[in-house]
Amino acid sequence: ILAEIELFYLLPHQRRWQTWFPEVIHYYADIDKTRREVERLIKEGKWDTKEFAEMREKLLKELQIKHDPINNEVVLKKLSVLEGKLEKLEKLEKLLEEIHAK
Repeated sequence: ILAEIELFYLLPHQRRWQTWFPEVIHYYADIDKTRREVERLIKEGKWDTKEFAEMREKLLKELQIKHDPINNEVVLKKLSVLEGKLEKLEKLEKLLEEIHAK
């Protein structure tokens, strides 16, 4: 939102005002709410993205959350479902080849 305001609603000289747009913006986040949200994202399988990997690792360490992306239950469940679908597709391909061969 800040980027849109800066780009579309301000004049060039206003964009350079350090009082309006400092180099660093500090935010406050309640640790308990943050921990719950991160745990929810992990359970839903939405936490494992490649974006901001180092920052996410530091956050997990600060929140004292143990998370192993390799042995994540949600990811393993999705993988097993996909393996089942792949097997079905392979069977269908064989059937199609048999039909085309006749």
